[in-house]
Amino acid sequence: MLVALTGASGFIGSYTARTLHGAGHTVRALVRETTRRDHIQPFVGEWRIGDQADSLALAVLVAGVDALIHNAADWEALRRSPIANFERNVLGSLRLLEAARLAGVGQFVFVSSVAVHHEILPDRALDENHPTWSGSIYGAYKASVEPHLKAYYVHYGMNTSAWRPAAVYGIDPDLGRSQWFELIETARKGGTIDTPQGGKITHVQDVADALTLAVGDESVAGQFYNLVDGYMYWQRAAEFAREISGSSATIIDRKGAGPRNQFDTRKAIDFFNRHGKAAALRRGQDGVREYVAELLRKMESAGTRG
Repeated sequence: MLVALTGASGFIGSYTARTLHGAGHTVRALVRETTRRDHIQPFVGEWRIGDQADSLALAVLVAGVDALIHNAADWEALRRSPIANFERNVLGSLRLLEAARLAGVGQFVFVSSVAVHHEILPDRALDENHPTWSGSIYGAYKASVEPHLKAYYVHYGMNTSAWRPAAVYGIDPDLGRSQWFELIETARKGGTIDTPQGGKITHVQDVADALTLAVGDESVAGQFYNLVDGYMYWQRAAEFAREISGSSATIIDRKGAGPRNQFDTRKAIDFFNRHGKAAALRRGQDGVREYVAELLRKMESAGTRG
């Protein structure tokens, strides 16, 4: 199938482009003129140059494609103001959705986030039917788009879906932007780590697999999916780095009582099982340790080259 992909050069996008290509799809990527492309060059069959805010660029992107995966976000607008975020990200996403509909694109896959949740009701499961009351502007952006996906499915019969990862970890094409990079680097060099931060996590390959497997799957139409592997305190990544590197780093134990709530991920796990991906969302601490080991190898390599 011919699949259009926004945000193809970024973290999740680059893994998705590679996974789509590996599954036999042709990828049409929307990128800006100045965007780095060398790392996804082997996986992209067609390039479209332009900006998400340009209606002509959107029309060119969606023309003739079978499905569209919307992964891009304007982070500068998000940081600038809520109004800029609304105009660039919320309205931009809705314009892209409508352009896809008008072009006859049968499927629209949206990369959302667990950030659509903040206030959790104690009397029900935190599953895909839980109300979405976000506590951040980013989460509000994602939560604003999701109801329109449902409406386009019900009103127009369009195969729309939203996929909600947690904090995504994995090797970023820009190595220094990889999750927990500074903590791991500090631990490798024998420094001191003191952080109470923790959160839900998802491996980037599980996200890319979900988006790729969704393409052409009619059962995902009108559906939302929580992509959450588990919960981890960030200091654990530093502990893995200290263990693997053999450093003498000092890690202050700031682990608390654990998460206040747990996501119900049975729907996403059932989806992966149907597609033969039994290990997805089940990587746990072993998956994090493997990632830390890989990141340390790349740090060492980058240091040697430098």
